Amino acid sequence: MSMSTEPVYKTDLTWLQRLGEFSEGEKKVLLALSNAKYRWRTKDRLSDVTGLPPAELESMLAGLIAKDLVRPSFSKNKNIIFGLRERVG
Repeated sequence: MSMSTEPVYKTDLTWLQRLGEFSEGEKKVLLALSNAKYRWRTKDRLSDVTGLPPAELESMLAGLIAKDLVRPSFSKNKNIIFGLRERVG
């Protein structure tokens, strides 16, 4: 029996009911923030996971923050981190 290293995503999230409203880039960011293992992600990690270049990711995050779907915060090490508002409040 092998352990899967594939991420497990939360499937009970409200944004999933509105898929048609989001661009492909926005969906990648929202999906990355829906990983059940991580409530918060740094911009570097989001760029790695989504494959989006930093400038495009910046634009996606700004739009999702404006739509009140993503919330920025600070980690213990003072890094800027991002979480899905419906998961992190």
